[in-house]
Amino acid sequence: MNEDIRQRFLEFRDRLYGRHDLSAVDEMVHPDFTSDSPLIRPGIAGYKEFARMLQTALPDLQALRHDVVVDGDRLMAMAQWQGTHRGPLLGAAPTGAVLCFATADLYRLRDGLLAEHRDVVDRLDASIALGLVRPAVGEGA
Repeated sequence: MNEDIRQRFLEFRDRLYGRHDLSAVDEMVHPDFTSDSPLIRPGIAGYKEFARMLQTALPDLQALRHDVVVDGDRLMAMAQWQGTHRGPLLGAAPTGAVLCFATADLYRLRDGLLAEHRDVVDRLDASIALGLVRPAVGEGA
């Protein structure tokens, strides 16, 4: 069962971010979905809105590495991401820069669907590449 959910989640992310297939959200996200991320509004529509924003900002977004563990009603996904900045992102106009960032996402599952979400995003390198943050002295400043 856990391996089935793990494989469904990996396929979900591939469809959503790799193939820009928003119907994957309908199949994997619970209608009562909630997230503590300020970028993701509640529900299926909120998740789709977030996915569209990423698809516009980073159309070639791909997971370079994905580690997913399922334990009971919890799914933990850690990923290293890369994508070219082609649309607005975090208030920054497109730069053409290749952005790299890491995520750790913890989901609670309900009825085999993603129901609750918490995340930690390491976007320091991406924020520097976007010009939102200046590098520390001695690090290319």
